[in-house]
Amino acid sequence: MQTILVPLDGTRHSLVALPVARRLASLMHGTIHVLHVAQRRTPPDELLDTLGLSPDELEDTVLDLETGAPENEILRAAERWDDATIVLCTHTGMEKPYGALGHVAWAVLQRARHPIILVQPERGFRPWEIDHILLPHDGTPTTAVGFSPAAKLAVRTHAELAVVYVAEPREPRPEEPGTYTVPRYVDQPQHEWPAWAGEFLERVCGLGRIPAGLRLTMHLAHGDPGHEIVEFARRHGTDLILLAWHGRSEPERARTLRTVVHEAPCPVLIYRIPNEAG
Repeated sequence: MQTILVPLDGTRHSLVALPVARRLASLMHGTIHVLHVAQRRTPPDELLDTLGLSPDELEDTVLDLETGAPENEILRAAERWDDATIVLCTHTGMEKPYGALGHVAWAVLQRARHPIILVQPERGFRPWEIDHILLPHDGTPTTAVGFSPAAKLAVRTHAELAVVYVAEPREPRPEEPGTYTVPRYVDQPQHEWPAWAGEFLERVCGLGRIPAGLRLTMHLAHGDPGHEIVEFARRHGTDLILLAWHGRSEPERARTLRTVVHEAPCPVLIYRIPNEAG
């Protein structure tokens, strides 16, 4: 996360990505690249007025101007760097679209191989800190890929990392080999749940190295994954939700992602699972 790419389209909503990008750049000693995609080349003095920014607000920031389709230029810009993270507003129109994502954000999310942090306009412009990170987990080895970046970010920011497993009683269990799920029957919850949580964390963490100094907790919830993730984040004052996503956009595949992005009380970091990206 050394290169922070922030697309701005000239609307006030798009500017809510900047406080998140600035704090991330500060924590990671990274550089912010503000990208504006326009229909024509704009003189620098006009560009600042278009974006609603002053020269002071762009201190230590690289400003890039491109012409073309916004989603294509955002993706092309991100491909210049291997360490890029895209930070953008979920939607920049006045009304919140169904699923919370505007067409540009959704197109970028579907095609990008880099991590993306989505920021809701409702968050406003207040400063952003990372004290609590939430990592939902379904027990599959594939989703466990998200543990490593979440753990590294938590250590870097001195944040607590909460791993949450949501048991969905009516849904079939994942068929991926190596999946570790909750037991169907529990005779002695006071003994079996702590044992299961310990084993779950051991398996999850065993798929990646555990950074020294990581503050890690394990939680179990029951119900619809999207709803439970959002409610957990609200109750615990979560500052960032990290979702490991396979990149599948079918309604049943993206249901949890859409719910979390639509209702999350904090920014959401979407981490594409490498072997599914592309």
